[in-house]
Amino acid sequence: MGKDSIQKAALVADLPGAAGVVAHGTHSADTGRYYEDSKRWLTAEVNAAVEGILAAGVSEVLVIDAHEPGGIHFESLHPAARLLHGRPMVRRQMLDPLWDCDIVALIGQHARAGTSDGNQNQTWDIGAIDSIAFNGKPIGESTIIALWAGSGNTPVIFLSGDEAACREIQKEIPRITTAAVKRGVSAGAEITLSAHASRALINRTIQEAIHAHRQSPVPPLQPGGPYRLEIRWKSTQDADLQEHKNGCERIDDQTVCFRSDNLLDVLNFQHRPALKVPLPASMASTPVHLSRADIPVPV
Repeated sequence: MGKDSIQKAALVADLPGAAGVVAHGTHSADTGRYYEDSKRWLTAEVNAAVEGILAAGVSEVLVIDAHEPGGIHFESLHPAARLLHGRPMVRRQMLDPLWDCDIVALIGQHARAGTSDGNQNQTWDIGAIDSIAFNGKPIGESTIIALWAGSGNTPVIFLSGDEAACREIQKEIPRITTAAVKRGVSAGAEITLSAHASRALINRTIQEAIHAHRQSPVPPLQPGGPYRLEIRWKSTQDADLQEHKNGCERIDDQTVCFRSDNLLDVLNFQHRPALKVPLPASMASTPVHLSRADIPVPV
């Protein structure tokens, strides 16, 4: 693969895996005391990645803000980058642009829910989803993104985040290049590199990833079918609300399953829990719920 064959890169950015972003309530949630600071820290890591990508000879960079309330500080974003952000946005609107890129890098990633040394470990919804399994194996958000990108023949070649997130993606993509900017002590504690050191590490290693990919391309993640996606919800009510969906199978009190020969069918099946809808006062005594299957799904 020559230099000219890599012209466009996508950076999928999430907030919890950035250095210094240590706890959900204080840093990653939009009500957190350090939320605005955290957005600047993530954006600085994204900018370091953009600089590295450009230095490696790639001409175009699309940044995708994957943090639901927003993780990018707009005024601080690198001038050469374009930004995809905003909610509500269905998953295909956020991830289909990966198919138009030559490579994908993940910045600020965290480990899947249930990873004891994963700082802010979660899978899509910290308050509702207990775990997600794909073809019988627990997976996290980075693998789901890599599967989506792979369905369009686009490889994920780089990931930065905590050590647990790096370890997790290496099991799925052994030849991926990773940059661990911190080590989780618990879900709400970390040992982290300094801001300067984390950004320098990302800048250097993403260039190494691109050069290595040119010499020996990382294949896109494309497992063979048929496919099975299981979601274990934290509440039985959320599982109840999923059970009515076409093709859904109830596995146990908290777990639902969807099977298909089409990969995107099972990835699209993953929805958030029920959304409570405010009612007029005259109807307040009658609770109503809408499934997020019926509305655009924020990611």
